[in-house]
Amino acid sequence: MTFPAKFKRTAYRAWHRAFFRLQALCGKMDVARQPAQTIFVHIPKTAGSSINEYFASFTGMRRSDKFFPIDMCRADQDYAEVSEEGLQRARNAMYVTGHFDWHTLEAFRRPDAFVFTFLRDPAERLLSFYHYIHHIDERKQTQKSQKRWFSQLKSLTLEEFCAGDDPDALYAVNNLMIRQMSGRQNGTAGTDAPFQEMLAQAVKNLETLNYVGFQKTFDDDFRALVQKTGFPPLHLPRENITQKLPAYPGATYAANASKQDILNLAAPRLEWDIKFYQRAQSLAPEINKRPFKKNSRIDLKN
Repeated sequence: MTFPAKFKRTAYRAWHRAFFRLQALCGKMDVARQPAQTIFVHIPKTAGSSINEYFASFTGMRRSDKFFPIDMCRADQDYAEVSEEGLQRARNAMYVTGHFDWHTLEAFRRPDAFVFTFLRDPAERLLSFYHYIHHIDERKQTQKSQKRWFSQLKSLTLEEFCAGDDPDALYAVNNLMIRQMSGRQNGTAGTDAPFQEMLAQAVKNLETLNYVGFQKTFDDDFRALVQKTGFPPLHLPRENITQKLPAYPGATYAANASKQDILNLAAPRLEWDIKFYQRAQSLAPEINKRPFKKNSRIDLKN
């Protein structure tokens, strides 16, 4: 990141924190209504960078224990779980974000936490991820497992990425959303996974959330999220990570790949995610109008 960009981001955060505190002191903001802990279940490529930037403006970034990106507490090995130290830090944080699954969420969420997620059309999400990996310089990754993973994915053709049997591609492609939301992200990427069962669990878990937003209606949905949590409705700079990165394409990169290409090639690997996305669209209005009360937690056992 260039110095002007760093300065702009730092100034943005400083202004938000000052404005936040001023509104609280003047009694123009219902601080008592704000959650003691806010958790973002971040499904990859769903405008998460923009959301994290907003909350970092109030809590501080990684140097603050209040803001905790939980993925940083994984061992340097393929598909590692979050460490116990990471779970404890997450329990104490005001804002937690990361690509963790439901099983991990249940290990650290407080009873009064406000938990939300944003979803994206599965084919559009996968297309965005495909382009993203070809804008990552794997040589600059600090963990050997990440270097290997990005390098392997970039070596695949678009067809191999979408429809092949490579384990790394299967992990990234094969109905990732329901694997993450059902709490079975690891060990279920194979084509023989019990996806119907996982879909039912993912939907059940979704219904316990406090808010569900969508990338296609991001501006309106984020404003509604902020209003529900009691945080100030400040301007949110949209962060598109891929557009800001220089390309480091693999030899087989299909730079002109489209959503239709993804649908043509990866339809079987998106089948259950598409069903989940459609179900989420029908459930979200009811979930989102449900009032959030501190010291309460939705528990659907039926």
